[in-house]
Amino acid sequence: MSAGKSLTSEQSHALFDVLTSHEILTEIESLKHSETIATFGPPLQPTLSHEASSPLLRILLQSFILDLPGLCNVGTHFWTDSICTLATALDSRNLSESYDKGTVGIRRTLSTATASIVESVARGRLGGYPKQEPKKDATYDKANPDDVVRAWDDFLHRIIYGDLLDSMFIKAAETDKLSDHEPVVQAAHEYAVIMLHRLTPYFLVKQTLKVGNAATMLNGMVQLLLAKMNLSTITSWFGGQASDSGMNLLQQIISQVLSAENAELRKRAKAIEQSHDAPNESQMEQLRGYASDTAQAQGELRIKSRIHSISIAEAILAGETATNSLDKSCHKLALDYLSIQLAIRDREKLVEVLCHQQPDLVTTSIRELVKVYEPIIRALHNAVDLASGVTDAQAFVDDLINLSLLDKTKGSDIPTVQDFVHLLQKHQGSSHVFIHQALKNGKELSEWYHEYTRKAVGQYKQNSQIELSRVHVAAAGDCTAMLEKLMAAISGDERHIVIDELDRYAAFLESLAGKSTHQMQHIIRASLASDNNKDTKTDGNPGMFLYKWQHHMDQTTVTPGPEGGPPRTGGTDSVKDATAVDVDGSKPASAIHEKARGEEDVKPPDVGNVLRLLGPGFKEELRRMVDIKKG
Repeated sequence: MSAGKSLTSEQSHALFDVLTSHEILTEIESLKHSETIATFGPPLQPTLSHEASSPLLRILLQSFILDLPGLCNVGTHFWTDSICTLATALDSRNLSESYDKGTVGIRRTLSTATASIVESVARGRLGGYPKQEPKKDATYDKANPDDVVRAWDDFLHRIIYGDLLDSMFIKAAETDKLSDHEPVVQAAHEYAVIMLHRLTPYFLVKQTLKVGNAATMLNGMVQLLLAKMNLSTITSWFGGQASDSGMNLLQQIISQVLSAENAELRKRAKAIEQSHDAPNESQMEQLRGYASDTAQAQGELRIKSRIHSISIAEAILAGETATNSLDKSCHKLALDYLSIQLAIRDREKLVEVLCHQQPDLVTTSIRELVKVYEPIIRALHNAVDLASGVTDAQAFVDDLINLSLLDKTKGSDIPTVQDFVHLLQKHQGSSHVFIHQALKNGKELSEWYHEYTRKAVGQYKQNSQIELSRVHVAAAGDCTAMLEKLMAAISGDERHIVIDELDRYAAFLESLAGKSTHQMQHIIRASLASDNNKDTKTDGNPGMFLYKWQHHMDQTTVTPGPEGGPPRTGGTDSVKDATAVDVDGSKPASAIHEKARGEEDVKPPDVGNVLRLLGPGFKEELRRMVDIKKG
C-alpha cells in the first residue's frame, strides 16, 4: 500500500472497530485506579488535563449524560467531591483481581459487558450514522425477518435525519397502542424487543406512592430509603438532633446481602481448613495475609507467578524460591482458599466504603440526586399512576426471576433469547401505558425529555458523506479522514502489516454480522411459530456485542493452575468452571459463561500490531476532540 492510497471502506470500518473497542475497554477498566480519576478532567475534576486519562468516556459524558434532565442540575461538588471521593476510597481498598482469584471476577464481567455495549455508542458518536435515505412509503411485514431488520435501519435514519422523533412524541401522547404508530415504528419495536435482554421492598414503596401530595410522597420515599437505623434516629423523631451515623435502608440491604454471602464463604473456608488435604496452618495464614497485602506486594508476586510459570498460591508460599511444595490436591485447595479469602475481604471493604464511611457520601449523593430530580418526580407523580406502575414493574420482575430460576430436578433448560422475547412482549403494554400517561398529562415533562432526546440523537448526525461499499459498511464516517491521517504517519512496511491484520479483521466482522443477522431472523421466525406451538425453541443469541463480551471475558488473564505453565485465560475450561461456582459453593448453570446451544466459536484474529502502531495516536486524536461538541 502506498502512502497516498486510501483505506477501503471495509478496512476503515475494521480499523475504527478495533481502535474504539480497545480504547473504551481500557478506559472503563482504568476507572478503578485513583490516578485515572485524578486526570479525568471535568466533571470529575474541575480543570481539564492535556493528558486526559479517559477522553472517549469524557466525550460520551458530554454528549449523552451531563445533559440528562435532572442530572444537568447537579452541582459540581456532586462529581468532584462525592463521586471522586467514593472512587478513590474504593481504589484505596485494593479490591481483588481476576488473576489472583482464578476466576473472571465481577468487576471484569461488568466492565467488559459495559464496554461491549458502549463501544457501539462511541462509534456512532464519533463517526455518525450512515446517510442512507430509506425508500418513501416503505412497507414492513413484521412476520418477515428481513423487513424487521430493514425497518430498524430505516427507523434510526428517520430518527436522526428526519422528523420521526417528533411524530413519535406526538403519537405517544395521543395513544398507548403500538398499532396506532407508523409501520416503521411497529416493525422497529419488534427488533428492539429482541435486542433488549426480592430485596426491593415493593409493598412499602407501593404504599408510599399512593400518597396524593407529591412533596409528601417524595419525602416518604427518601425517608424510606435513607432513614438512619439507630437510636439517634428514634430520638430525633421526638425532637432530638439527627445523626449522620448508622445505615439507611439501602445501606442495610447492601450490608445484609454482602454479609450473608460472607457467611457462606466462611463456611467454605472452614470446610477447606478441616480437609485432610488442606495446606498447613502456616500456609493458610500466608494465603490469608496475601488478601490484605499492599497492591505493590501483590503485584510483585503476580510477576513472580508469570516469570516462573507457577500459580499465585505457589508464588505466595514459595518465599524466595520458586519450587513447588504442594501436591496437586493440596494445591487445588490452596487456590480455592485464596480465592475465598479474597472474596471475603472484597465484601468487607465494599461494606466499609458504601455503608460505614464518614462522612456518608452514599446518602449525601442520593439526597443530592433526589433534590435535582424533584421537579421531574413531581411532574411524573401528577401525570402517571405510579402505584400501578410499581405493581406492573413487580409483575415483570417476578416473571423475570421465575424465568431465570433453573429447577435441576425437573431438567429445566437454560432460558433462551426467545423466552426473554416472550417475557418482554407480555409486559410491553404496561410500558406503553406509562409513556402515554407521562406524555399526555405531563406537558413539561414531555418537553424536557423531547428536547434532550432531540439533542442526543443529533450527536449521531454525520457531517461527511461516506459512500457505502455494501450494506452496513460505511468506512468510519466522520472519523475516516482521521484514521487515514494515522495510517499516513507510519512507515510503508508497517502499513503492510496493519493492512494484513485489518483485512482479516474485516472478514471476521463480516462473518460475525452475518451470523448475528441469521440468528436474529431465526428468532423472529421461531417467535411467530411459537405463538401456535409453545414448545418451539430456538438457540443462539443475536447481537454482536454478546460475542465481543464473551471474547473479552475469555481473554481475561488468570493465574496458572496447580499444574503450572503460562497464565490461563477466562476461556479455559477450568477457569469457566471456577467462575460458575456461586458463593455457597454450588454450581448453577450460567448463560454468560456457557456456550449457547448450537453456537460455534467465532474467534477474532490478532490485531496486536494495529493497536501497537495506531492505538496511541488514536488516543491523542480523541484528546483533541474532547471539547468539541456537535451542534
